[in-house]
Amino acid sequence: MQLLRPATLLLLAACAHERAGPGRLAQGSDQEAIREATDSFEPQRYVSARAYKHYLDALLARGADDYGTAVAELREALLYDPESPHLRTVLAEVLLKQGRVSDAEEELRAALSLDPFHAPARLLLARIAEARDRPAEARAQLRSSIEADPDDPDAYRELVRLELSLGDTGAAESAAAQLSQQSRAAQKRADRQQHDEESDETRGSALWMAGRLREQAAAAWVDVARAQAQRRDDGAAERAFAHARAAMPSDPDTLSAQATFFESRRRFAEARELQLRLLAQRPEGADVLAALARLALEEGDIETVGAHARKLLGLAAEIDPSESGSSDREEERREVAGALLRVAIPLLGAHRSADAQTAVEGALRLYPEHAELSFYRALAMEQRGRARDASSAFEQIEKKLLARKGEPPSPAFLGADPDALLLDVRVQAALARGKGGDNAEAMRRLRALFADHPLDENVSLALLEAFDRGGRALEAEQVISNAARAHPGSDALLYALGNAQDRAGLKQKALTTMRKVLAVQPQHAGALNYVGYTLVENGEDLREAEKLLARAVELRPDDGAIADSYGFCLLRLGRAPEALTELRRADQLAPNDPVILSHLGDALVAAGHREDALDAFRRALGRLVPSLRKPDRRQQPQAFAADPPDRLPEPGDANVRAELLEKVRALQSP
Repeated sequence: MQLLRPATLLLLAACAHERAGPGRLAQGSDQEAIREATDSFEPQRYVSARAYKHYLDALLARGADDYGTAVAELREALLYDPESPHLRTVLAEVLLKQGRVSDAEEELRAALSLDPFHAPARLLLARIAEARDRPAEARAQLRSSIEADPDDPDAYRELVRLELSLGDTGAAESAAAQLSQQSRAAQKRADRQQHDEESDETRGSALWMAGRLREQAAAAWVDVARAQAQRRDDGAAERAFAHARAAMPSDPDTLSAQATFFESRRRFAEARELQLRLLAQRPEGADVLAALARLALEEGDIETVGAHARKLLGLAAEIDPSESGSSDREEERREVAGALLRVAIPLLGAHRSADAQTAVEGALRLYPEHAELSFYRALAMEQRGRARDASSAFEQIEKKLLARKGEPPSPAFLGADPDALLLDVRVQAALARGKGGDNAEAMRRLRALFADHPLDENVSLALLEAFDRGGRALEAEQVISNAARAHPGSDALLYALGNAQDRAGLKQKALTTMRKVLAVQPQHAGALNYVGYTLVENGEDLREAEKLLARAVELRPDDGAIADSYGFCLLRLGRAPEALTELRRADQLAPNDPVILSHLGDALVAAGHREDALDAFRRALGRLVPSLRKPDRRQQPQAFAADPPDRLPEPGDANVRAELLEKVRALQSP
């Protein structure tokens, strides 16, 4: 019967760990001697014929999450097999699922009293110790489990994770290396058995064990590589990835993890090569298509972005949302929708809002009225200059979220907290109101939100944006200053205050405040950018500016305004080739931004490319309309800008236009 198969497989897998009866332990105290003595024993079944029915019923009940019945049946089985360490370990596992940790520990200790080499009991005790924050005990139990059964990879993996959680990457590497060594030994045994007169069952078991060890060795090295990457030790991370690839050259998890690492280091060609290998394995893999689209966007290859996005939209069109009842179909639907969202977000960041909206709407076809997807669709509408439509859309999302207060959107593609998403929706709804012409209502709403959430940086910056649009930046500075005095030490409020002081024309105060932000939070990318750009613009300490801006780029590599600041600094330092590279990257991240194009043109002039510089200046002029004052690269960038030709006026367009015209005249003069 099909229902019996999972339980039977569990029984067979469990039996693979049993070596001999508990009586063997009396034959000697030396562990190696005991092992050699017990190698001649035939494997003993864990469960006698009389206990088997109860054991099987327990496994079926456990599979159905009926833990009470499983416990009762296992206790019945133990009446017949009281000296079975396996039955006691399975009982302990079920007791843990019931939350009965002390009872589980008692059963595990009993199992080890019957067989100190019973690896599954050691492994469960290690998990209990780790959950109770007893890492030394957990480590000892995991090492004992490995010693008891060197061919079971679970203990190695958990030991690697434990050491990484404790920050000991050296010990984690040692455990991963031990697992790799064991996997190679298992493969050699399996290869020998292919040529020996072994049964098909024995050869199959050996191959399965060797494959499982290789797979887990690769996964362990990936864990190590990720930890080393987080420590910014790229050399160690690459060595760990090499070990993972040696264990499983085509393992998709390893390829994906290393591709993500390369992308995070802006090594796009290497990341793309690995993603293409993944695509060859899964030609319709939605996550791979999304990653390739993102890489193409980073490199400015818009045609390729469109091709991958169209492929994803085609996959979405083939899915009937009404037929997603099976788990496989639902997984496919969720994967394609999530991939479309992951394409849409960088498209928004690159100011390609029409393409972003198309991608999100493809996802919304699969999950109609999904709050998280609808939020990004509304952002795309706002970015395209459709502020009133966006405001209405945000307000509809707010109503739906309030109707399901506290419930996360299902599925939660980006893991957004429901309350945080609701706050973001309210902020964007207010901003869209202001951009749509009702700035008084925008200021009213944002003042109320700021009163309730004074420590939220996005709320305070949105408040400043609305008041500045209404010509009341000084009033915003006073409101935020009062809040900063009430909440001393808040880097979010200090950063908003610095921006408000800058908008109000209090430049020196703004610089002082931004340095206070860095004193509280040295890794605040916005403050690093502000101080660095100010130093460059004022012609002050360019070396300090370079260090600050390089760190800001490292923290936010996909921020076009920060890339522009860094490129501008390199240009002022006389390093035109480096500046040109960075400013071209800034133009890719924030296409057609007039200030970035102006700086790019300056770098092209310095590099001797006069015609290209003229083209950059003219492109910038084509994006400008007369306005009031020069936009500041130090400011926190607005959530999104508009697509050409729908760019909204900004408060410095007139000054930027005058500067650009002067640059064009200078280049055109004989």
